[in-house]
Amino acid sequence: MRAHMAAAVSFSCVVCYCIACETTTTTSDGTAPAVKPTQGPTTPAGTIPNAIAITFAPKPADTNGNLLPDTLHVTSYLFARPHPAPFFAEGSFHFSIYRMGTSGTPQLPALDPLRAWVFDAAAVNAARSVALVGPCYEFELSLLDDGGSDNLSVDSVDLVSWFEPIGTTDRVWLRGVRSVQFPKPMK
Repeated sequence: MRAHMAAAVSFSCVVCYCIACETTTTTSDGTAPAVKPTQGPTTPAGTIPNAIAITFAPKPADTNGNLLPDTLHVTSYLFARPHPAPFFAEGSFHFSIYRMGTSGTPQLPALDPLRAWVFDAAAVNAARSVALVGPCYEFELSLLDDGGSDNLSVDSVDLVSWFEPIGTTDRVWLRGVRSVQFPKPMK
């Protein structure tokens, strides 16, 4: 009986010890592991974009080695407010650069840009990418396209952009104008 009592006490101690134990997981630097990522917001299928946002590289690149900047990398995002997530849509992107202060407005854009680029539906589909923000389009705006020159008569330009969704005549304009510098090399 004494042996049974000792076994019961020992078993009880082991059970109490196991109940009191807590398992903690930490990383190699002693901090708690990161929370598992969750799915971000999405925009419903079939939505028509009503807003555009762009980002571009800090400065245009010199792709032909003549010390004159000639190519600007632009990332474009389409949104359907009030949904917060960018999404892909069918249509064409348009970009134009103007002398500072001469681009006009979305209601009355200027007619004579220094350069203009149009990316049709096929080019837009080929430009699809995904950034940290979400679905986007990556474009290279090269002054050298179509036999153009990288010798601009100005050091800074105004960049305007719009998107024309397929199936509608409403343009989605970039809000405001973005200034971009195309500096000449220092002599």
